[in-house]
Amino acid sequence: MSQILIVDDDVQLCELLTEVLIEDGYEVHSVHCGESALSYMQTKPVDLVLLDVMLPNLNGLQVARRICQRFATPILMLTALADETAMLDCLQAGADQYIAKPYNVVELLTRIQVMLRRVGLEKQRQHLGNELGNESSILTQLSRLALTGTEAELLEYLVSRHEVVVSKGELQKQVLKKDLCPFDRNLDMHISNIRRKMVQSGLSKLHIKTVRGKGYSFFEHVGSMAV
Repeated sequence: MSQILIVDDDVQLCELLTEVLIEDGYEVHSVHCGESALSYMQTKPVDLVLLDVMLPNLNGLQVARRICQRFATPILMLTALADETAMLDCLQAGADQYIAKPYNVVELLTRIQVMLRRVGLEKQRQHLGNELGNESSILTQLSRLALTGTEAELLEYLVSRHEVVVSKGELQKQVLKKDLCPFDRNLDMHISNIRRKMVQSGLSKLHIKTVRGKGYSFFEHVGSMAV
């Protein structure tokens, strides 16, 4: 469950936002000044910060700069100023996105969802990179592919079973979390997309071999594949 920190001195607004976000499936904590936000982030994990510009003592722009100096947490800035200069100030301070008050709740939730999806994909790519290791150029290149979350999980699963034939049923159940159906081409589509991205990055699609009637197998060295 993603952790969201709201930083706003409007207590009533924080309560309303907290209720909306919890209902949408997030874990939420709110503070009412920049100092409290920085202290909280020092001790608790935060996946996204909703940061108001107008704050007592440290303003939101100052807080954003300090967050960027200490953490890699994305920031969605909430600002009452909708002019271009104010928006540019938010971005220059370190905000990933901004939204002007009063904002539409659906738009806010959509922006949050998009930002967290990007964060999730980046974490999965980093995890895949750690799993693959840095000892081989091919594995390092694979870790840098622009894969979706599902594609990254499929590739990681195949790599972890290097040169072992993994059945479609196993991949479908372990990665896609559902049983394989005779006419379901979803798994094949994902494998095809991974191969396409490999080719676009200058790699051979033959690193993932199709074993007819059985499944797929990953080979680090194309020349080591059995005929």
